Amino acid sequence: MEEMDLGPSVTMQPGLRHGPYSTEVFEAVITVRTHQHLEFIDLTDHINACLFKHRVQTGEVVVFSLHTTAAIKINEAEELLLEDFKRLLLKLCPPNSDYEHNDLRRRKPPIAPDERANGHSHCMHLLLPSSETIPVSDGRLALGTWQRIFLVELDGPRQRQVSLRLISYRLADHANGAGPLRLRGQRASLNKNGYAERGTQAR
Repeated sequence: MEEMDLGPSVTMQPGLRHGPYSTEVFEAVITVRTHQHLEFIDLTDHINACLFKHRVQTGEVVVFSLHTTAAIKINEAEELLLEDFKRLLLKLCPPNSDYEHNDLRRRKPPIAPDERANGHSHCMHLLLPSSETIPVSDGRLALGTWQRIFLVELDGPRQRQVSLRLISYRLADHANGAGPLRLRGQRASLNKNGYAERGTQAR
């Protein structure tokens, strides 16, 4: 099992006001210890735990990998499908091909002291995103039925860090008891006083 650290490296920015909304931004880092060269690590439950910890009810989350050989991707957590993904990446970027990046004699500094012959891993990452942005509703990630958020390890085993930016939207007069903005069922727009009007569509 991967090792997760949700405790340290959490900071909070002051609330920002945008029209009828106020915005709170929280930042956290998830530390992941991977165990395979090519691995899909499901972060979904850990991100939901961060949302619960910071009481984010409505908003969005930016999930960002701090590495050039580890990506972030949304897909299905079906075991055989994940093996298909690995096989596809290895077919597109085989480790035993010739990569200029692997010729350390020709590389210009700086070169990491633990540098690996990992040109194929960088090429895999070129095909995958470094981040995903996911809406939050009712305190949880608003994902589809089969969607999960993965850290995709392309050069493991390693220790990885994933940055989270949790953005919470609230009505500007939350301090007076209006509460967090909720988007359930039919969406509502806000009137000039900052309150939701029924039967209208949010823009």
